[in-house]
Amino acid sequence: MNVSSVASTTTYTASSATDTSALEKQKAKLESELEKVSSSKDDEKTKAAKTKQIEAQIKQIEAQIAQKAQNSSSSASSTGKAPEKPVNNNAIVAASAQDIATATTDSEGRFDIRV
Repeated sequence: MNVSSVASTTTYTASSATDTSALEKQKAKLESELEKVSSSKDDEKTKAAKTKQIEAQIKQIEAQIAQKAQNSSSSASSTGKAPEKPVNNNAIVAASAQDIATATTDSEGRFDIRV
């Protein structure tokens, strides 16, 4: 049986870039629609309603783009940090490399790792 590794971070980054690109295209399309609405021959009330709706969609897309940018920058900055120890002292967690390096053995030869 062959097992191949998958680079999930590369896939996520490419997917994120594609998503952002699609959002940018959608935003540009909405902006062109906004221009069409402003130059249309509809009455002012109709123009205002359409404009308000399109502007809300543009704001939503801008928020999604900002969120994706924030997520990609926070995931890039957090990769260099060691994970923090959990606050809950009753939880069972895996020992870190430092904990394992400083482990001792008890009188019966068993490892004694205090996290």
